[in-house]
Amino acid sequence: MKILISLACSIGSMGIAWGSLLSLNISDRISLQRGVFLSSLGFVYFVSLTDFFNRFLLETAKGLEWRKKYHLMVSDVMDITNKLVSAVQASLSCLAGFLVCKSSCNRSFLHASHFASEAYAWFGAAYFFYDLWSMYKVHIHKVLDKLKMVKDQAGNGLKNGNNGHQVFDGRRNGNGNGVCRADGDVECREKEIHDDYGNEISLEARPSFWHYISRQPLMVGHHIFIGSFGLCVIAYLRGGLGDCIFSFIFLMEASTPFVSLRSILSTMGMKSTNLYMINGILMLVTFFIFRILMLPFVFYWYSLTVNLPFIRAVASLPRGCKISICILFLPQIYWFYLILRGAIKVFFPQKVMPTKRNRGEFQKKSTNCVISTDNEAKNQDGKFEENFRILDNDKQKSLTLM
Repeated sequence: MKILISLACSIGSMGIAWGSLLSLNISDRISLQRGVFLSSLGFVYFVSLTDFFNRFLLETAKGLEWRKKYHLMVSDVMDITNKLVSAVQASLSCLAGFLVCKSSCNRSFLHASHFASEAYAWFGAAYFFYDLWSMYKVHIHKVLDKLKMVKDQAGNGLKNGNNGHQVFDGRRNGNGNGVCRADGDVECREKEIHDDYGNEISLEARPSFWHYISRQPLMVGHHIFIGSFGLCVIAYLRGGLGDCIFSFIFLMEASTPFVSLRSILSTMGMKSTNLYMINGILMLVTFFIFRILMLPFVFYWYSLTVNLPFIRAVASLPRGCKISICILFLPQIYWFYLILRGAIKVFFPQKVMPTKRNRGEFQKKSTNCVISTDNEAKNQDGKFEENFRILDNDKQKSLTLM
């Protein structure tokens, strides 16, 4: 029942948003009251859509079957949901950009307007603030899944014995932290667990929202900039410019669905598939076209329109426009560098010639690993099923987004 309510809220909020724009003329501006109303609907839409995806994957029989097939924990589901909503937002942004570009650019590159530009700026701004919280929730569940797995392994270690090795004891000492039991001369020390950013985490503490965003200044700055200053530029600080130029900003999201799909395929363990390779190529190409080449092309088009040299035309843009473009464009160069470097490693892997020392170390490690291979193979499926069952019992907590 709750999954249907989430779906109804998502569809209803989008329908109300579109319906509120039907009475507008093509060149009408969005008032402050209408804009706040659209942003509110945006929050409802993205939150309810996230809740729908989570409940589908965590509560339905089809979702449970899919999770078991790809060995997905709760944090994996939360991450996939985050990427799905990101792809939906990007598709809506591209749709708005296409409508505005087709209408405004054909009439006047500089002065023609379309209400969809400001309307989606208000509606989409909600996503960037919601997404900060959504990514934090994904991070929280990754930490919780790691703690559950460590405690589960610790329980198995205490149950089966440590065979002379240091094991983690789930019982707490006087300080309330987990302690280690040691046999023989093995020193006992506190068990260390780290999150995805290399930070040590406690078995009891919960990472705060402010600590999480402080570890990712580039991502946080990008989201806050788009959701606040970017909205102000499109709605109020455009300096008399029409919507044609801003429509290309919306089209920059064309590469996001491929970025999201890449993360989803990686989470599902499909990095070695042809689909992952093809998606990676499409991600690289679309990112380069829509986030690197497109802005210089728009500047060139603008210079032809105002009949000025390229540099002088860029310098003549309103100050707010130039500042926003610089803040928006510079991170794209960095992200494209990371994508390109990753693509080079995939398509042109470096072959390392083994030395005598490396071969000796490999043979030594192989000998040690062979001893425990049979036992690990026997217990692998059982351990996963147990972890999956334990994590699945807390799925209701996973649906708490706000």
